[in-house]
This record gives sequence, C-alpha cells and structure tokens, in this order.
Amino acid sequence: MHNKHNKNYMRLALITLTLVTSLRLAAAQDKLPREEALKYAFLVSVDLKQLQGTPIPTDVDVKQPVAIRDGEFGGMVLPEAKLTAEVISKAGEKIVPIGQVWLYKLTPMRDGEAVGSDKLRLAKVSNEGTEVQLPQCTLGVRRASGGGLELVVLGKTTTPLVTVPLKAIEKAADGKEQAGIDMEAERDSAAGHITFKIVGKYQAKIDVTQLEL
Repeated sequence: MHNKHNKNYMRLALITLTLVTSLRLAAAQDKLPREEALKYAFLVSVDLKQLQGTPIPTDVDVKQPVAIRDGEFGGMVLPEAKLTAEVISKAGEKIVPIGQVWLYKLTPMRDGEAVGSDKLRLAKVSNEGTEVQLPQCTLGVRRASGGGLELVVLGKTTTPLVTVPLKAIEKAADGKEQAGIDMEAERDSAAGHITFKIVGKYQAKIDVTQLEL
C-alpha cells in the first residue's frame, strides 16, 4: 500500500513538473525592446515599393512595430497608420487592411498544415550584408457571412491564406482604445500560436510552424 502511494505521488509529481516545464516553454517567447523592433521595422521599409506591394493596399506605421523572438524564429507586426476600433467595427464583406505581419523562418498554418512558400509573398530584406527572404503577410478584417468579424491573412494574392474569428476583448486594461497591434506568442511541440491584440479591443489567434524554403 505504501509503495502504491509512493508511485502515485511520483506520477503526480512528474505530471506537475511536465506542466510547469510546458508553461515555461510557452512563455519563452521574448518581446523585443522598442529600439530593436524599430531597427527591424526600418530594415523592411528600406524598399518602399516592396513594403507597399501587398495584394491589397496597405499604409503601415513603421514607428509602431511590435516584434517577438523565440530562438531562431521571430515575427513582427506593423499596424495600419490610421487603424482605429471604428475602422474595424464598420468592416463589411470587403477586406479592410489593418497591418502587416513579417515572419522569420515561420509560415501560417491552415487546417493543421503549413502554408507552402509558393503561396507566400516572400520579401527580400538585407541586414549587415546578408539577404534573407521573409514572408510578408497582409492582415485584414471583414464581416463573415454569419455576421461576425474575422481576421484574414493574405500572402501573394487576395485569396486568404487563413481566416480566424476576430473576438472582442471583454475588458481592456483601462477601458480606453489603445494604439496599434500588440503581438504575443506561445508554442507547443508541434506548432506555434500568435495572438494579435488590436487597438486593445479585439483579438485573434493564428497557428504558425517552421517555413520550409
């Protein structure tokens, strides 16, 4: 009986340790300091034609970047310059641009599968003499057929790579509209998950995984 109790205790301890470790891994994504995020925003904006060459017109504010890093992977979101909660709430069936997300060694997932590089808009960015290809995805919102709002992720064309529900945030921290788009990430053994918090009033989550070029 005593041995059985010890085995159950050890099993519970192992489960608890696994959960704690998983939570630590989920929180391992670092949000970059503003100064570093601004550096990357500048790098992607050097080629203005490329920055604005999205499948639907975008006019992003490169002074409001939010960037994250997790080991060799990363991402950055740039909001539309005139993004407001009213712009989102008034969206109809036509996609309204709300910003761009730039990914590093990552690609969005649809129905549990990685979006292939042939469907992505791959932008060339140079940094300290090294040129890399980064997926440049357009973020938009539209009114779904059921009446609710959805976040749309575009690649090369106006055909969405991913669509996910856009939900209202029940309680903003101070009840006021916030500027821009915040970005958070977590991961598990199979994939990563990026949550966008838009003007402090809406949020949506997309899945991402490693990009194979």
